[in-house]
Amino acid sequence: MNTTNFSLGALLLLFACTASAVRPVARWDVVPDQTFTGRFQPGVCAFHTEGVKVEFRIDGKLAHTAEQPALNSQSGVWEFWCLLDAAKIPDGLITLEARAIPLAAGHDSYDLPPLTLYANARGTLTVAQTNWGDSVHGDDSGLGTATAPWRTLAQAIKRTPSGGTINLKPGSYASDALNGGSSRPYWTTIQAAPGVSRDAIEVGPGRPSTQRLLWRGVTLFCDIESTYTSILTGENGNHMVWLDNCKAYNKKGRWAAGAQTFGNRYVAYVTGGVTTEMGNGPTAELIRNHALETITSDAWTGGNKLVVNSSCRDINPGKTAAHPDFHQSHAVAPNWCEDVILYNVRGTECVSQGLFGIRLRNAAFVNVVFERGDTVMYSQYSEEMQNALFFHITIANQPWLWRAGFAPTDVWVVNSLFTSMSQFDAGEKPGLHVESCHFIDAKKRMGTQATTGDPLFRAPATNDYCLQSGSPARGATRTLQCVPADIDGVPYPPANRARGCYASE
Repeated sequence: MNTTNFSLGALLLLFACTASAVRPVARWDVVPDQTFTGRFQPGVCAFHTEGVKVEFRIDGKLAHTAEQPALNSQSGVWEFWCLLDAAKIPDGLITLEARAIPLAAGHDSYDLPPLTLYANARGTLTVAQTNWGDSVHGDDSGLGTATAPWRTLAQAIKRTPSGGTINLKPGSYASDALNGGSSRPYWTTIQAAPGVSRDAIEVGPGRPSTQRLLWRGVTLFCDIESTYTSILTGENGNHMVWLDNCKAYNKKGRWAAGAQTFGNRYVAYVTGGVTTEMGNGPTAELIRNHALETITSDAWTGGNKLVVNSSCRDINPGKTAAHPDFHQSHAVAPNWCEDVILYNVRGTECVSQGLFGIRLRNAAFVNVVFERGDTVMYSQYSEEMQNALFFHITIANQPWLWRAGFAPTDVWVVNSLFTSMSQFDAGEKPGLHVESCHFIDAKKRMGTQATTGDPLFRAPATNDYCLQSGSPARGATRTLQCVPADIDGVPYPPANRARGCYASE
């Protein structure tokens, strides 16, 4: 045997595993097809071990380069963003493109899917029409005005053009068979009338059969005892829906049925609001500033999603057969669960696994805190994993396990805090990089620049996992350009960050 050749081959293999070119993990933090009449600030959440910048193009022309993330005043997210001024853009459809570019040479850039928006400073695109509905006192033969509202949503949708608004007075409404069609290019808004509370507008389950419905400030419900159900049902992936500051819940409670917000591949976006007393969290491509409260099973599931500035409190399967996860990624070869970002996300009082996955790719979990409730469940991953980033995460009261058959390529765990971490298979895994992490259990630690011991959480009994000033988990960590602030939006110091997802004491 030629030992020289073998050693050289091993070194080349090691170099290939640890120095491969990888693209940033990036997603739009924007609901598409919006119409804007003034200043609009579309953003991108993008992450890479070596830092990243984002180039924005309008209709193919370079408009702006965001060299580093900054706080976006419109979204409330520290991200890469550009400024669009509708007054400087002709009315009409624009195509916005974004390219995430690593700051270090030798890595791949990533072109996000193009995003369509509508500039409308001159008001030439949509009919600025506002109609009214009143399920208690309305009349479908009326004029649809504030003093002569329609009774049903079906009549209101029929009489309201694409891009219009329907104000609802207190009452209960049906979402089924609104039959607005598939050709509406602009979002049609259905909202609580000015001065009417969210709880005063109840919308029952159904299949709206209407493209681009924006539900704003209303309550959506199902009332199901024992069968799987959805509140809003789509058209096999061909329609989009947007919930803004809405409440979704099952009147029979979380353990009564396998209830979820969206069904039949509804392409969904959720901003603000709350989901409660449901089986699962909403399956949406963008979930921002949203709260899950009191659910049975999975909070966030699958790929092709961005969850940002959101929280989940109280997952509990009860006596159901659910096996819940805070985030579940599961794919059967040759498929992957991919293009998922959880950024500034909290999970507390969760009788569930934390982060769980099989065949995860192009994913980032950044500024995430998960606190396990009364359960023996682990956070764990198995099989192949490629280009997965775990930056500044805190996993409290739950072990982390790399399961049998775990095969990593470009998996980075940096500046994070764990109860413990272990690997089922013996031997080195060159594609796994654990750096500057803290482990409460000193016997179950991994990686370089590890610290151990009691992290001195400020008040764990009240789910406060900030570190006190004397914590051994402070100092000598890696500076990550793409993560400028912690889970609360507090900027990280330029050097010697704390491990975990909190910057302040």
